[in-house]
Amino acid sequence: MTKHINPVSTREMAVPMRMASGRVIDLANLIPADIYWPDLVENLVKIPRFNGATSHVTYTVAQHCCLMFDRAEERYKAHALLFDFHAAFFGEPSWPFLWLTAQKTDAPSAFMDAFREAKGDLTDVINEAAGLKDEGDDDAMFHRLKYLRRIDKMLTASEVRDFMVPSDVSDHWELPEPLPTPVKAWHQDKAREELQQRLARIGIHVGG
Repeated sequence: MTKHINPVSTREMAVPMRMASGRVIDLANLIPADIYWPDLVENLVKIPRFNGATSHVTYTVAQHCCLMFDRAEERYKAHALLFDFHAAFFGEPSWPFLWLTAQKTDAPSAFMDAFREAKGDLTDVINEAAGLKDEGDDDAMFHRLKYLRRIDKMLTASEVRDFMVPSDVSDHWELPEPLPTPVKAWHQDKAREELQQRLARIGIHVGG
């Protein structure tokens, strides 16, 4: 793992961000050497899905990442595990909040496109740090991303079914049918352990 050296002052950075270890990264100029996996794990085990709107249970992004890995085909498992790792830097802002913010700009569509682009840029750096190199095949990348989005939506539908109180308002997410196996929430320590184990399976060793 590349040793991370902080600059003398965050004034040298465009978008400084402090991580759990005390490391400070420049989010606007993130490089693979900046990815310190224990920091990402620490954030992900504390970030709730659905803005915390799950009934009587805390369900974390870390567990969501693990279940993405479990449900993906073998060739896509590494990308599936890291699919939502960008949340370690973004948190998981709700789409209603993003759209509300977008409506306060002069170009709402451009705002949402910029958010998606930033998320994609961070994901690319995370994947590169994990040794997942861009294969250079646009068709293969398109099919992989389409596959991962489908699994993500099916898992999201399962989480909504199992953790959220049913609403009498029509579903605005346009989700597919959920997966048949019920999802049971893990406590924070288990989420950390399970995430570390799956990272180890793709060659990233974190903690004991």
